[in-house]
Amino acid sequence: MNVTLQGSDQLTATTPDRQALQEMDVQQAIVSLNSCFLELVAKKPFPRYDAGIKKTATAINCLSIMNNAYTDEDLQRCTLSGRREILFQLRSLIRQSERVSVSFDEGRQSFLTVLIDVLEDEGCLTFDIGGSEETNRAFLKAERCVFVGVVEGIRIQFSAPQARKRTINGEEVFAVALPKSLLRLQRREAFRLQLPSTKPYICRIRRGTPDETALPLYDISVGGIGIQVAEPIVYEPMTILENSWIDLRDSGMLAVTLEVRYVLSTESRTGKTLFHMGCRFLKLSPLNETLIQRFMAHIEAERRALLAP
Repeated sequence: MNVTLQGSDQLTATTPDRQALQEMDVQQAIVSLNSCFLELVAKKPFPRYDAGIKKTATAINCLSIMNNAYTDEDLQRCTLSGRREILFQLRSLIRQSERVSVSFDEGRQSFLTVLIDVLEDEGCLTFDIGGSEETNRAFLKAERCVFVGVVEGIRIQFSAPQARKRTINGEEVFAVALPKSLLRLQRREAFRLQLPSTKPYICRIRRGTPDETALPLYDISVGGIGIQVAEPIVYEPMTILENSWIDLRDSGMLAVTLEVRYVLSTESRTGKTLFHMGCRFLKLSPLNETLIQRFMAHIEAERRALLAP
């Protein structure tokens, strides 16, 4: 299955992954991808994973309403560079049998595949060969390729050097080196407010236990919170943090349950390494949602007052 994709010139390659965004702009590729899925359903090139076709098609379709105008800060904050974090995201794609689009030849050619396994000891990622022999031959000659997939509405994207063909358990597959960085881009459903760092608001995780940790809030929304610190964060993605309390001072103290969605490291403008953890609220009560909305409105009003002439 061969799909011609047109690259986007909206973004400038100022970060390692901006070139990848140029080569595989989801907004422009959505029609071609939808056609691929219709052909996929008809020909069933991946019989082992037929059950997930409709779910993946729906997830890809959801990307048509995503805003691709990512800023440098967005890309920097959403770029994972830790090996453990990258392996977690790749295994999520494998575990959920999600389809992945692989583009090459500077984005002019693409095919759909399924990731098969992460061979950590060998430092490589294996995935299914495409349905077109002509496309497969061209792909093996490409010096670079870009992978784009979706997990729970979150766009996962990474690039890899030239692929090779190998045989595992009697089956031919493609293999590439494990990526050294990976983009994890999510369309936010709720406005997220960055909080002041001079006198930070605090989130106390597992309050009242020997494992209690007090961490400064980086941002907040009715959907979740962000935490940014200078020391490595010990929590793993998908960890449930019960008995957590958010201290909004005069606006109130909120008892919440958090789910860790991602943990990544970034570099500040001064070259200092910072660690960012994104969490979402689980079953946030209507009262707490109202308190957060009022708190955000109060912070915004204070900022406008400071900026007023």
